[in-house]
Amino acid sequence: MIIELIAVTVSCIIMTLYLTAYINARGIPASISATYYNTEKKWMFPTTIAATGLCALVPLLNNTPESYQFVAFFIVAATLFVASAPAFREEMVGTVHGVSAAVLGLCALAWLVLTTGCPWWAIAGLCVAILDHKHFLFWFEVGLLYNLFIDLITVVVMNG
Repeated sequence: MIIELIAVTVSCIIMTLYLTAYINARGIPASISATYYNTEKKWMFPTTIAATGLCALVPLLNNTPESYQFVAFFIVAATLFVASAPAFREEMVGTVHGVSAAVLGLCALAWLVLTTGCPWWAIAGLCVAILDHKHFLFWFEVGLLYNLFIDLITVVVMNG
């Protein structure tokens, strides 16, 4: 349990540090993926996304009931596909990125509903997104992502 809790916490810290550094340097992006185009070091976005997904892999799979463990697998697999296709404005890469991001979002939402019930933080992100429509996708992604982190940490602790 402790190792899984550390892994999820590291995953959350990696993403938080990346987003905080980006927002401090450039402001709020249109989406998390848009940070790829606005950083000089293009390796940072895919590395951050991949590390975040890989750190959450074992805790996510170990703490998801077997009947819908495939949803947890798709979350991590889609995360790795997003990381491997960061340049979403390019034709072929954009298709891989877009489909993977959609699968990731839908599976994360499904996991939250199936595992913990109502995705409150995702709803809060959606509310902020409605108020700040210029950054709509970013706020929705952040709400969903941190809902996943919070609920996964909660589930790991409860199952420990």
